[in-house]
Formats: sequence, structure tokens, C-alpha cells
Amino acid sequence: MNRHKMTWATYPTASRPQDVDAVPQEAHRRASDRTQTLLVLTVLCVCVLVALPRQTLAQTAGKPDAVALSYEFLDLDDPRAMTDADGAPTLTFACFDQDDQLLWTRPFESIDAWCWYARNDPNLAARKTEQAGWAMSRSDEEIFWPLQALMYLCPAVRDTVAAIETRPLVFDRFARAWTAPHIEFTAGENLCHQPSATVYWNPTITRAYGAPVAWDTFPPLVGLAHELLHAWQRVVEYKQIYGPTLQIGAMKGENLARYAFYRKVPGNESLRPRPGNRGVYLNGVLAAYFEDMEWSEWWPGFEPVLDIFEEQ
Repeated sequence: MNRHKMTWATYPTASRPQDVDAVPQEAHRRASDRTQTLLVLTVLCVCVLVALPRQTLAQTAGKPDAVALSYEFLDLDDPRAMTDADGAPTLTFACFDQDDQLLWTRPFESIDAWCWYARNDPNLAARKTEQAGWAMSRSDEEIFWPLQALMYLCPAVRDTVAAIETRPLVFDRFARAWTAPHIEFTAGENLCHQPSATVYWNPTITRAYGAPVAWDTFPPLVGLAHELLHAWQRVVEYKQIYGPTLQIGAMKGENLARYAFYRKVPGNESLRPRPGNRGVYLNGVLAAYFEDMEWSEWWPGFEPVLDIFEEQ
């Protein structure tokens, strides 16, 4: 499963005496040490059990050694997905153990509701500084948790962000300065400043051009996914200057995020793949937007097209 893994620390056990002919005093001392060690470990185990969420304890009663290692949002048609009072599937967050066995599921009304939960959950919040996205969000939790939601929905985005964060600094040759790739809020358009790998994200934008086609509408986090691909192009592929051809890779990544929302987030039934950048131009003037396509016509390797220019 392409699911985010979280590893928990393990501790060495006390070793047995190797010299069976040791004097009684030494044997007594070591036995006392083992007793103290067992007492400390017992106290630690009790503390850990108290700290675990009640729902996790209840759902792992038959497997006391289970440890939550991975999380993901389930597809709406997954039989394990939760439903509301009317029987409609909800946004369902799931936790799995190291054996990929389901531990628990939780329903949410929206991405915002999940973000509120996650930032207050002791397990998720305690490890936030270790997660992909913490550096790019510059410790801003208003950016970090929506980004986490996007990464749990679409694991490809986590890979993109993790790759960007392998380079803490890039050189902006125009500003003649080293800068850290990061995400900022903006009141303007979504964009990536290519030389510095700075992503500007407007969480209120849900339309590309205001066009009368279904693909023009998208969830705000899809816009963030698109710009993150441009930052990846800067950091990983060293594309320091924006060019139209960079749109192809960014739109491919955008479509992965679109498909994740379509499959996992209620209310996105009308969401469609992005077929291309904008449309067909005739004598330099936009003549038509690209037509909508269905998900049955799309696949992960599909390459959206650039604008088509024709002369008459």
C-alpha cells in the first residue's frame, strides 16, 4: 500500500548474566537490577496505554501489541468507509497497524473538520515537526494541516514535498540570494516563483479561468498540488525559469490530486480531469476551451496538452 508510515522507537531488554558461576552477591545485585527494570517498564507501559486514544484501545483489544503505523483516507466506495445518518459515505480517515490491519476509522464532514481534529490529536500533533511538509510550511499550522490532508488523500504529493525538502536551500540567481523552498498564503493567483521555489497559495480559488467547462472547477488544495509540482521542477530538475512546457508535468500531478478528491471526498462527483492548459487559439485569440473528459478516459500516465494555436 502506498501509505504514509510512522515508526515508533523500540528499547533493548535487560541482558541475562553470562557468568553462571558468579558469586551470590553479584547474582543478587543483578536480580535486583532486573526487578527494577521490570518495574520501570511496567510503569512506562501503563503510561503509554493511558495516553492512547480510547477508540484505538477499544478496537485493538484482541491485539494488544498493535501499533498504529500508517494513515490514509479511504475511497468512498470502500466497504470500510463510514456513512452519515442518511447512509451516504463520508470522508473517512483510517489508521492501520504494522501488519496493514485496520485499527480504526473516523468520519469527517470536510477537510477543514479533519484539520481541526488532526492538529488536536495527540498522536498526529506530537510528530508534526518530523513530517514532510513541516519545513515547507515554515511551521505555520494553517498551511501545514491542509497540506497534510492533501498528502493523506494523494500520497504522490507527499513524495513531491519530501523531495523538495531534501534541499533546504536553493539559489535565486535573480535575487542573488539563497532561499528556502516554502509555501505562503496569497490573496492573488496561485503560482510558484520558479527561481526561489516559493509557492503562493490562495485557499479561496476554485476556478482556473471561469470557463463554462467542468474541468475549470477544482478544490483549493488541487491548486496547491499544481504549484508544488512547479517547485519540485525547480528543486529536483533545476528548472530555474518558467516555461510553458513545465505545465505538462504540473497538470499531470494536478490530475492525480483531482482523482483523489473525486474518489475520496464527498461533493466532488462533478470534478473532472484537466485535459490541457486552456484551449484552442485562432489567430492568437482564444476560440474554445478544451472539452471535458471523463475519468474513464484518463489514466495516471495521461499527459495534458498545451494550448493549440492555429491560423486561418
